Formats: sequence, C-alpha cells, structure tokens
Amino acid sequence: MRFLIFVWITLAVAATASAWFAMRPSRRGAAWIGIAACVVLLATFASSFLMTSVHGDKTMLSIALYLLNWTMAAGGAAICIGAIAGLTLGLAFKR
Repeated sequence: MRFLIFVWITLAVAATASAWFAMRPSRRGAAWIGIAACVVLLATFASSFLMTSVHGDKTMLSIALYLLNWTMAAGGAAICIGAIAGLTLGLAFKR
C-alpha cells in the first residue's frame, strides 16, 4: 500500500513540475482551459462515486463510470491535481 501511495504522490509531483515547466506567459488562455478540464474531470470522478454507490443496476453508464473510477483512482486524479497546481502556480508567478 505504501508503494501505491508513493506512486500516486510521484505522479502528482511530476504533473505539477511538468505543468509548471510547460506554462508560458503567452499561453494563459490555454492554461485556464487546462485547469477547467481538470476540474471537470475531478468533479465527474467525485460525482461518479456517489452515483455508483446509489445504483446497483448494470447499464452502459454505470460501466463507464466504473471504468472512470478505477482509472482516476489509479493515477488520473493525481495527474489532474498536479496539473491544476502547476498551472495555477505558473499563472501566479510566470509573467
């Protein structure tokens, strides 16, 4: 379990560093779009946990949400959080 936590934190730090490095002052609009996309993915991930705990039937939506849950739990959430942090820091400090 410690190894998985280490991998998750490493993904988040790597995404933060790469987003910080890739952020250019001339690309401020693209950074805001990237932040918005990551926020939407994280919100979908969080709401899918609520939806899958309520529903017990097997539909295409429930299967898609199940796959989204595992991919986001495995690393997608770490990458989204890291990208949000890196792009936000880039917007704040790179001018």
